[in-house]
Amino acid sequence: MKFSKGAAARIAVATVGALVLVGTAGAAFAAEVGDQDVNVSVDIPAVDGPGSLSLTVAGTSATLTESASGNPEVRQFDGALPTVTVTDTREVADIPADHFWYVVGQASAFTGPNGASISADHLGWTPRLVDGGDTGLVAEGEAVATSEDTGEDAVGLVDQELLYTALESAAVKQSGESSWTADAALTLKTDAGVTPGAYTSKLTLSLFEDVFTQP
Repeated sequence: MKFSKGAAARIAVATVGALVLVGTAGAAFAAEVGDQDVNVSVDIPAVDGPGSLSLTVAGTSATLTESASGNPEVRQFDGALPTVTVTDTREVADIPADHFWYVVGQASAFTGPNGASISADHLGWTPRLVDGGDTGLVAEGEAVATSEDTGEDAVGLVDQELLYTALESAAVKQSGESSWTADAALTLKTDAGVTPGAYTSKLTLSLFEDVFTQP
């Protein structure tokens, strides 16, 4: 049994007093008879705060499987990005004027067997707005083609590319909505002579809020 310093001091004083009164009495030894636990609990309520703008993704992985590319010199692999949700729990009055939010994605190179790799420009996507609410102020980004395709958008996900955006944060929230979702079709294209094996890449999704400035 362990006592605090104060309690031990008080017990020591009482013991000395007893020895003075009793004189020749022998020291007594305490024997533990039993013990019982006491559960201490507390219910701490949530603090009402200013709310927040946040991003969640319904999954941590996406698998691509081969499909027909229509070109004997190109191999194509398709998949789907897990659903991405933006949630805004702020009061409208707490959202700065002229602000808008947007979600972007950027991929790393695919790493494969024995040092083989596929650069991120071979991965493209086609964003799709799943639930943008009724305001018409939430919009999906443009499709981004791969470097195996042609055209100005054939750049892949090397840099941050737009998945979807709210054109005005306060106006979207003022409608009574608080969350919006999007996903994307993913497409990887490689040359026909790509080294076979398992490849992995990291697709980073980021949520930003910025202020709109007139040009």
